[in-house]
Amino acid sequence: MSIFTQVQDIIAEVLEIEPEEITMESYVMRDLPTESIDLMEYGVGFASKCGVPIHDDIIFLQSLRMHIAEAEEKGLDTIEHISGIYPHLSSERLSAMFDTIEDGPVLQVRDIVAYIQHANSML
Repeated sequence: MSIFTQVQDIIAEVLEIEPEEITMESYVMRDLPTESIDLMEYGVGFASKCGVPIHDDIIFLQSLRMHIAEAEEKGLDTIEHISGIYPHLSSERLSAMFDTIEDGPVLQVRDIVAYIQHANSML
């Protein structure tokens, strides 16, 4: 079973929706009926079914805006700074996030999959 399929199944189970409604491009908070409490359930599911440690702040990008502000405040290269905090996200993905950050939460299912892949590679 692919990591995407595992993530898709966990999210679908928590939200009680069909897995087919979830794509790699789905925004977790914008497109899906995810509430903050659901993130905790996702984390537990990912940890148990994918066998990786889950750091909620990193996988769910909870402090992303704070880290962006910190980089700007310190005059740091934002992409470089954020890449060090979220090593599972590519520069291209971070740029895409910054382009749509004003539209709301930027976390997509693909970002969760990338986190789990990265965590697996570190085991």
